[in-house]
Amino acid sequence: MFQHGIYLLRLAGIPLYLDLSFLLILPFWAWFIGQNLPQYLRLFGLPQDPGLLEGPWPWVLGLLAALGLFLSVLLHELGHALVARRYGVKTRRIILWLLGGVAQLERIPREPAKELAIALAGPAVSFALALGFHLLKTPQGAWGFLSHYLFLVNLSLGLFNLLPALPLDGGRVYRALLALRKPYLQATRQAVALSGALAWALGLFGLLVLNPLLVLIAFFVYMASRTEAEATLLLQALEGLKVRDLMTQDPITLPPETPVAEALRLALLYKVSGFPVVQEGKVLGVVGLEGLEGASSLDPVARHLLPPLLLSPEEDALTAWERMAERGYTRALVVEGDRLIGVLSKTDLLRAFQVRLLGLSNLDRPQEPE
Repeated sequence: MFQHGIYLLRLAGIPLYLDLSFLLILPFWAWFIGQNLPQYLRLFGLPQDPGLLEGPWPWVLGLLAALGLFLSVLLHELGHALVARRYGVKTRRIILWLLGGVAQLERIPREPAKELAIALAGPAVSFALALGFHLLKTPQGAWGFLSHYLFLVNLSLGLFNLLPALPLDGGRVYRALLALRKPYLQATRQAVALSGALAWALGLFGLLVLNPLLVLIAFFVYMASRTEAEATLLLQALEGLKVRDLMTQDPITLPPETPVAEALRLALLYKVSGFPVVQEGKVLGVVGLEGLEGASSLDPVARHLLPPLLLSPEEDALTAWERMAERGYTRALVVEGDRLIGVLSKTDLLRAFQVRLLGLSNLDRPQEPE
């Protein structure tokens, strides 16, 4: 969903990134809080302290409150990540963005108890922070405002994330509870259906009250829930398959001196979009049609090589799909030791996906009658 963004630091061994949208929303949110500071003080029952409402203080408090909000979001996501680590699930990164934060886990456990624990960890952190700020409240001054504000923020963050809509925590809790007594795919479909209904309701409410942020959140929930359903279907379809099961064996290879014109002729002849380039049994790289635009027909393909993505034949097909998607590869080379034994393309993976969805229990072709 997100690009890596701007790397900031590692927190508990997990890379933290800032999406560009975060750099836009932070100053806006700081300005908004500072601009509405009198209304916040009135809401919290705090005195209209002139010392807080004059000079640079509204903007300083606005910035501190906005930073506190995003720090609360970060701790919420870190809660997910640390509990996931306990169950052997790594977190690729945590990203702060326009609508808060996302902990990108390598996978969502399909065991309902584990998914339930990971999903509840974030709201638990938010509620703990809300309790802490509630106990530390003071009736006046700058800390009085910040403690009241961060209490409200963390309470709202915990409650909002418990809405039963994917990809919010409440949606994962709902799916995990369903999966205790139903197949995981069926539980996901039911959770996605509820997520869509809630997204439409939230979007319509946002339009009625003229709140564009609610409409944006509703759109995000709707699209992300659909992505969740597609990812679950993919997991179901590729489950149990290895790269060896799907790769094209004994692929056509090209020596590095092959002219571009010959590579294009062979691509048309064999209906492929790329070739491994091999010299004396050693893989030098790959050449694909996407890398030959504007190339001279007389150029050797060695001038247009791309670094290959190498896979083991025993690697899970789903892991291979994720690696190819994350790095933008349309094909990968399958090697055993230093020996090239096959090529895996996105076409191979999509074909397996389609066949599995048609209900075939395996990819073996029907035996011909003797």
